[in-house]
Amino acid sequence: MEKYLLFGIPYPIIGFFCFILAATFLYIWPKSRAKNLEKLSFPKYVLHYFHPLAWVLIGMGAFWQKNSPEIAIITAGLGALALVMFIFVFIRSR
Repeated sequence: MEKYLLFGIPYPIIGFFCFILAATFLYIWPKSRAKNLEKLSFPKYVLHYFHPLAWVLIGMGAFWQKNSPEIAIITAGLGALALVMFIFVFIRSR
């Protein structure tokens, strides 16, 4: 029997943790900066939404790991690309 663990933690637990992080970064963290989003330019859009999107995609990949590993790898890879794009725009915006 194959176990689906990452560092000894089951993938569904990792998926729930990723979803909690996504909700935190979407609703709690940028609330003080929401005033600056009246005119939503592309860099502001990336800074506000791509970080939670990355965590949602990584969490979805964790949930799909047992049933469909190929789709899980693609989904987590898309999440990693969203995170890299967020980091790139974040560094350029400073």
